[in-house]
Parts: sequence; structure tokens; C-alpha cells
Amino acid sequence: MPFVNLKLVKGQTTSEQKKLIIEGITDLIVNIMGRDRNFTVITIDELEKDQWAIGGETFDHLSFEKRIVSFVNIKVSKGTTNPNEMERMMKATKELMISILGTCDETSYFIIDELNPDGWGFDGMSMSERNKG
Repeated sequence: MPFVNLKLVKGQTTSEQKKLIIEGITDLIVNIMGRDRNFTVITIDELEKDQWAIGGETFDHLSFEKRIVSFVNIKVSKGTTNPNEMERMMKATKELMISILGTCDETSYFIIDELNPDGWGFDGMSMSERNKG
């Protein structure tokens, strides 16, 4: 099942916005990728402004004050997501971020990692083992 890590710049989002992003990404994963809501996990890491850089400059410079960025990384088992679903997820996630945050910088990245099902899992079982049952 999907494991999602979202990275944001600290102070750019409110608690309510983070909650809406979590709910929205979960809904997209269920509706576009056909995954089980109960096994979709999302974590958020907030980075300090001096830990996020674009073009060699960190966000603690005033020129970045109005740029809102995010990094969304979804991990799934290899072969369980088709190119159309990936494309739809990327577009829908950008639209979601714009609807919640008002903007989404062009340097906001979205990655779907397709992992070897033998090398990841949850509850002490690999995804390969889990899919046998």
C-alpha cells in the first residue's frame, strides 16, 4: 500500500492546510490509484528555510518569501501503477496544492517510486509475501 512523504518549508502552511493536504492526497490515491484508504500512510516533514534551496539559494532569503514549494514522494510496489495513473496523480496533486495553498511553485517536485515488492512492506511482511495471501 502507498507510503507518502510530504516535505514542506516550515511556516508556509497552517495545521488546517496540512490536514486538508493529507485528506486530499489520500482521496487521490484511493480514487486515481485504486488503493485502500486504511493502508495509505502519509508523513509530513517540515524543513527549516535554510534547509530548502532553489538555484543554490536557500529560502531564508527575502526573494523566496512568496514562493510556496512542496515535495511529494509516493512509494508503491513496482508494476502496480500504470503510466496514466501516475500522470493523473501528478496533475491532480498540483491542482490540490493550488486549491489549498493558493499557489504551487513550478519547482515543487512529485515522485512516484516503484519499489521491489521483496524489499519493502509493513507489519513485518514484505509486499510480495502479503500479496501471496
